[in-house]
Amino acid sequence: MICRIHHLACLVGMVFCVCAPWQACAATPLEWKEHEVVVFLGGANTVSMQKAGYLEALLTQQFARAHPIFRDLSWESDTVFEQGTVIERWREQAHFDEDGGLGDLNQQLKRCGATMIFAQFGQSESMEGEGKLSAFTKAYEQLIESWLQEKYQVVLLTPTPFEGPASPHLPNLALHNRLLAQYVEAIKQLGRDYRLIVVDLFHAPQNAQTDNGRHLLPEAHPALANQIAAQLGVDLALSERPVGLRQAIIEKHQLWLDYWRPTNWKLLFGDDARRHFTTGPTSLRQEWASLLPLIEKAERRIDQIANNRKDPGLKRPDPEILHAHPEADISKEQEAFTLPEGFSVNLFASEAQGLTSPLNARWDPAGHMYVTVTTTYPHAFPGARPDDKIIRLVDSNQDGFADHSTVFADGLNIPTGIEWGHGGIYVGQHTELLFLKDTDGDGRADERKVLLSGFGDGDSHQTINSFIWSPDGQLYFGHGDGCESRVETPWGTSRLFNAGYFKLRPNRLKLIPFLEGHMGPGNPWGIGFDPWGQGFGVDGAGGISWLTPAQVPTTHRRRLPRIGKPGGYCGITYLDGQALPASMRGSFAIGDYKANRVSRFSLSSQDSGFLLRWEEPLLSSSHRNFRPVDVKQGPDGAIYVVDWYNPITCHQDDAFRDPTRDKAQGRIWRVSANIHQEGSPPADSLDLLTAPLDRVVESLTSPDAWTRYQAKRALTTHPEDAVEMALERWVNALDEKASDPGFGHYQGLMAFATMEVVRPTLLKRLLKAPDARVRAGATKLIGRWHDRLESPLAYLSKCIDDPDPRVRLEAIVSCAAIPSEASLQIAVKAIDHEMDSWMDYALRQTIRQLSPHWLPTLKEGHSRIDHPSHLAFILNEMRDVEAIAALKALLERNQLSDQETKRAIISILAHGDPKDIHRYALDLKAHIRKGQYQAASHAEILEALCDILTSNPVKVTEQAQQTLLSLAMGPEKDIRVQAIRLLGLTRCEEASEMMVALAIHEEESPELRAAAIATLGKLHGPESVGILGQIEKQTKDSRIRSAAILALADLDPSLAAKATVHALGDPTLKQ
Repeated sequence: MICRIHHLACLVGMVFCVCAPWQACAATPLEWKEHEVVVFLGGANTVSMQKAGYLEALLTQQFARAHPIFRDLSWESDTVFEQGTVIERWREQAHFDEDGGLGDLNQQLKRCGATMIFAQFGQSESMEGEGKLSAFTKAYEQLIESWLQEKYQVVLLTPTPFEGPASPHLPNLALHNRLLAQYVEAIKQLGRDYRLIVVDLFHAPQNAQTDNGRHLLPEAHPALANQIAAQLGVDLALSERPVGLRQAIIEKHQLWLDYWRPTNWKLLFGDDARRHFTTGPTSLRQEWASLLPLIEKAERRIDQIANNRKDPGLKRPDPEILHAHPEADISKEQEAFTLPEGFSVNLFASEAQGLTSPLNARWDPAGHMYVTVTTTYPHAFPGARPDDKIIRLVDSNQDGFADHSTVFADGLNIPTGIEWGHGGIYVGQHTELLFLKDTDGDGRADERKVLLSGFGDGDSHQTINSFIWSPDGQLYFGHGDGCESRVETPWGTSRLFNAGYFKLRPNRLKLIPFLEGHMGPGNPWGIGFDPWGQGFGVDGAGGISWLTPAQVPTTHRRRLPRIGKPGGYCGITYLDGQALPASMRGSFAIGDYKANRVSRFSLSSQDSGFLLRWEEPLLSSSHRNFRPVDVKQGPDGAIYVVDWYNPITCHQDDAFRDPTRDKAQGRIWRVSANIHQEGSPPADSLDLLTAPLDRVVESLTSPDAWTRYQAKRALTTHPEDAVEMALERWVNALDEKASDPGFGHYQGLMAFATMEVVRPTLLKRLLKAPDARVRAGATKLIGRWHDRLESPLAYLSKCIDDPDPRVRLEAIVSCAAIPSEASLQIAVKAIDHEMDSWMDYALRQTIRQLSPHWLPTLKEGHSRIDHPSHLAFILNEMRDVEAIAALKALLERNQLSDQETKRAIISILAHGDPKDIHRYALDLKAHIRKGQYQAASHAEILEALCDILTSNPVKVTEQAQQTLLSLAMGPEKDIRVQAIRLLGLTRCEEASEMMVALAIHEEESPELRAAAIATLGKLHGPESVGILGQIEKQTKDSRIRSAAILALADLDPSLAAKATVHALGDPTLKQ
C-alpha cells in the first residue's frame, strides 16, 4: 500500500513539470506518507478555506489509504511576521508559569505532530506597501528554514488576486495587484530557492471570488479547492466523493477549533485561570482536554468514510437539561417591583415565547422586536453544537404583550450583539460579525453571511456586544479585556487589544477601533447616544464614560476618566418622546444588574464635557433573580427591559457548570408611563418599512427618538440615489422655513452620512449654525469624510477657533483622523484658547496618533509646526529624545537653512532641557552664521523661548541667568527686551535693581520699560508693589500704565482693579 501511496506522491511532483504559467517547476515532490499530519497556516482566506472543508475533502479522498490528518493553525490577519496562535495573550506562555502554554510556532507545530505545512501568506503584507517586500521575503525565508530544519514538507500557496469592489463605497483593491504580483514573485522565488512546491493562485484562471475585494465568498471555495488540488496532482476525475465526507470534515474541524482556539482562553490559561469559575465537579481545563478524544473519534469517522466503509455517524452529547429556578413566579416578580409615580410595568414576553437567558432586544422599522437568547453561555459542552437563537416577537394588536413569536435564526454561538439595518440583522457572535436576512418574508433568516471575522473570544461574556447605530450611521460595539481582535478588512487589519470599542461603517466595511487596552471600561456592555451624537458607554464593572474625547484611535495608553460612579451596568437607552413625562425626557436609563434595578441619569454641559447626575431609578426589584442586561425604548414609547433572570450574574465568580444557573427562563418587562389619560398623544406607530420614502424622510424630525432612529434604518432599504434625491428635496423645503440651519438640517446631514453620501455644501452651512450642538455634530463628520472632501483641513482650521469648547474638541478628534503633519498643526491651536481636561486628553492622544506624520519631519529639521508654545506642548507630551538628538546633529553639521535653523532651535528649546536653553538660546556662539552674528534671528528665538517658558516653566541654570543679565544690558534693543522678559520668567531675583532702574527711567524706550515692569511683577520683590503703583499713577503713556496694572495683578489684584478703574476714567492718557 505504501508503494502505491508513494507512486501517487511522485505524480504530484511530476505535474509541476507542465509549463502552465500558474504552475511551479523543479520542486521536490510531496511524499504522502502514512498518517501524514498536514498543518495549514495563513490569514482569513485560509481560515474560511478550512471551515469550508472542500480542499481537505479532496486531499483526504485522494490519499485516503495514507490516512492523513489535517490541523488548522491559521488565524485572521496572520502574516509571516506574527501569527495569532502565538501572539494571542497566554498562548505561548500561560499567565501562571507552571500552567505552561502552547509555546512558539515551532513548538506548536511539534505539539500537533506536523509533518507537512501548507502556508498562505502575502496578501495582508502587500497592503503595507512596497517598502515591506524585503522584510516579508526575509521573514518568510526564516519561517521556511525553521520548517525545513524540522524535516517538514512545505507547500506554499500564493494569495489569490485582489478584485474590484462590488460597491462604489469600497476601495478598489484591484489597483494593489501590481504590488501583490511582486509579493507573489517573491514567494515563487523562495519556492525555487528551496525547491518547494508553489501553488500559484494569483495567476490561475478564475471567476469573481469576492464581494469586498479580498475575502473569498463561500461559493468560491469549491473552485479554489479544485485549483489547489489540480496543481498538487489530484485526479479531479475520480468518482464522486463519498457521501458525508465534507460534512464530517466540517464537524471535526469545529471540534479542532474548540480545542485549539477555544472560547474562554483567558479562563483556561490567562489571568483568570485560578478563579472559582474554572473549578467544579469537572474543571474547565478537564473539559478542554476531553476534546482530544472527540477529535480522534471524528478523524476515525472521516477515515472510514474516505475509505468507503460504513459511516458510524456523528454522536453528539445528550442535550443539556436546562435548569429553571424553582422560585420563578411572574406575579411575585411583578409585585417585587418599585416604579416612579405614574408608571406601570407588565410582562411583555418570557420563556413561553422562547426567551431562554435573553441578552439583547432590538427592533426593525416596522416595530418587530428581535431578541438574542442563549443556552450555550458560558461555555459550549465538549462536542455539542451551539444552538442559540434570535427570537422575533410581534405585538400585533399593540396592547403591550407579545402575541406572536418565531425563531428568526438558530445555530448561533452566544450572540452578544444584535442590531437591525440595511434590510437585515447584524449579529455579533464568537469571533464573527454576521449579517442575516429574511428574503422571503416568512419571519426567518434564509441568508447568512460572515461580514468580518477575527474578533476576540478569550472570555465569552466579553465578546463583541451591545450594537447601536450612532446618529451618523456608524455601528458601535465593544468587547472586554479578555479579548483581542485582529480583523481583516478591505482597508487593512483592524486591531483591538484588550477592552475597547469599534465603530463600523458598513457600506465601506471600515472598522475603526478606539479606547483599547483598558483605557476606559474594562467590560463595555452598552453604548447610548444623545440626539446630537454624543456617546456614552456603560461598563459591566466600571461605571459610565463619555466617549467623544476617546475616539482618537491611538494605541498609546492613557486612562479616560469616568463621569459616572463604578457599578455593574449593562445596556443603556436614551429616553425621549411624547410617551414619557417631560421631566424624564433627555435622560438615560441603564441596566444596573448587580443592584437589581434600572437606574437613570441626566447630563448637563460642563466646559467641553458633561456633568452626570443620578435621578430616581426607573425600576427597582427586591427579587434577586431580576437581572436587567439590556434597556431600550420601544416603538410605543415604553421602556423594554431585558431580564437575564438568574441568581448568577456572570461566570467569573461562580463555577461555570453551576447547576443553579438558570438557562430555561427569561423575561422582557415593559415599563410605561400612564400619561395618555392626560391627553398626551400616543407615540407614532407608522410602519417605516412600508411607508413611502418621503414619509420616512419626514420622520427624521419626529418628536420620538425611536422613530427618528428607525427612519434612518428604513432609509438603508431604499436605493441610494432615490434616498439622495428625497433628502435633497426635504432639506430644500427646510431652507424655505428657516434661514438658519437647525435640528432638521442636522438630521438631514446625518442621514446623508448614514447612506455614505458626502454633502460638502450642507456641511459648510451647518458649521456656521447658531446652535453649537449642530456645529459640533458637523465638525465630527469632517474627519470621517476627509478622504472625500476637497479641503478638510480648511474647515477644521476654523472649527478649532470656534467659541464653543465642544466644537473645538470635535475639531481635535477630527484632526486625528487625517494622517498628516498639517492636521496636528491645526489641532494644537486648541491651546490658544481655554482648555479643559477633556480637550487636553484628546489633544495629547492626537499628538500620539499623528506622530508618524510629524515626528520624522521634525527630526529632519523640516517641521512646519513652528509656533513655540505649540511645539512646547507637543514635545512635552512626546518627550522624544531621538528627535531632539537628530536636530542637534543637523545644527552641528550646518545642514539647515537660516529658517530651518531657527525652527530646529525652537524645537530643541520646546523640549525644556535647561542646558539646551543656555546653549541654543542664550549663548551668542549659537547665533553666528558665516562669521556674522544674527541678531534679528536671536531676538526671535528669545521671544519664542518666552512663549515656551510661559506655557512650561523650567528652572534654568545660574549660568543662564548670568547670560541673560548680560544680554539685558547689551546694545541690541530687541534682544534686551526679550532678555528682560526672560529674567522675569526665570525668576532671577538678582535682576530686581536693574528692573527698577529701567522701569522708572522715562528716557528709556517704552518697549524696554514695559518689559522691565512686567518682570518686576514676576519677581515679587518687597518694593515692587509701591514702585508699580507709583508708575501707574504718574505716567501718561498708556502702554507703560497698562504694563504696570498687569504687573500689579500678579502681586495685588485688588489694587490692580482700582488702578484699572482709575485709568479708564483718566482723559489725559496718551492713546
